[in-house]
Amino acid sequence: MPTNRTLVKQQVATYTACLLEAAKGADRVFDDIDNIKKVRASVLKSVQVREFLEDTGVPAENKKAFIKDAFKETSPEVVAVVSVMAERGDLKLLGRVATSYELEAEKALDTVVVDVTTAVELDDHLRDVICKKLQADLGHTVRLNETVDKSILGGIIMNVHGKRMDASVKTQLAHARQVLSTASTGGDK
Repeated sequence: MPTNRTLVKQQVATYTACLLEAAKGADRVFDDIDNIKKVRASVLKSVQVREFLEDTGVPAENKKAFIKDAFKETSPEVVAVVSVMAERGDLKLLGRVATSYELEAEKALDTVVVDVTTAVELDDHLRDVICKKLQADLGHTVRLNETVDKSILGGIIMNVHGKRMDASVKTQLAHARQVLSTASTGGDK
């Protein structure tokens, strides 16, 4: 007899497979990684939205209409899967589906998505250098998900599957500040 954990894994796998097949058909596999993450972030950010979508007393059609309207800039396949999840009371699985979808999309296309944050927009040459280095290190084709964050001052931050490499000027300055604040001043003790 399957356990609750097994059923949850099966549900996540089913939603992921449906989304991946629809995204492949629409040639939006990587776009839908961002789309599902944005929907998840929006749902998590608003208690009212989450409560409305999880309320078993709200008719499924109202939930579908809300999702379609709230996420009209999102791909139709993501809207459809999220609507079914809300209708079935499975919205709590949205984070797991987003994570699973990203991993399955990468496997299907033999590509690794790397989140890259820089202080300025990357030019084509630097983008190419970063991709080639990452492809050599990871052994897969690399797709960059670029973000500009001026607060890092310079350098680069990369995230791959939850592993973070922070070579930003902001972090380097913070480390230097910490070392200097704990260093002895010399002289007599």
